[in-house]
Amino acid sequence: MRKYLIKGIIFLLLSIILLITINSNFDFWTIRRNLEPVKYKKQIDKYSKEFSLEPELLAAIIYVESRFNKYSISPKGAVGLMQLMPATANWVAKELGYKNFSLKDLDNPDLNIKFGSWYFSYLYQKFDQNLIKTIAAYNAGERNVQKWINNGWNADLKEELPFAETDSFVRRVISTKDYYSKNNLKIYSLSTFDLLLANFSE
Repeated sequence: MRKYLIKGIIFLLLSIILLITINSNFDFWTIRRNLEPVKYKKQIDKYSKEFSLEPELLAAIIYVESRFNKYSISPKGAVGLMQLMPATANWVAKELGYKNFSLKDLDNPDLNIKFGSWYFSYLYQKFDQNLIKTIAAYNAGERNVQKWINNGWNADLKEELPFAETDSFVRRVISTKDYYSKNNLKIYSLSTFDLLLANFSE
């Protein structure tokens, strides 16, 4: 049994190497994403309904932002699953009527996803329900995105966004959303080779 397992692992590794060799655009980030399960589905379903968002989109934002790590803190100070900046979180808390809110509360997955979902929904309405502009604003801030729009940016992904970080963020959220939609928020198992081919079908 162990002999066959070792052979299977070797075959898997050789297959990966072969695919990397024939495709220079192969992305290890995509493999990692395809192997990691979607967490906090209950909260994702709850707040996607409450704020009229696609659950796959909400799951994609959380994955790209924090990889479902509720204690994630960015170098810039963004906190939790949906990587909310302290000033944004405090503003959302006031808008939603949370009188005794503290930043430590953002460690709570339910509250973090609620605040992030509400904020994304707010941006979605502000940017006329344009998904690309909204995702960009979630990452770069609404003022920056409005400035880009005023300077002629039309949210065309055929061109790079003004901020490299935001360009990567938007493309990864869209790619992950499409992946989750295609697979009903499920992941491939290590026993199949679909995960190796997923990058080519996107």
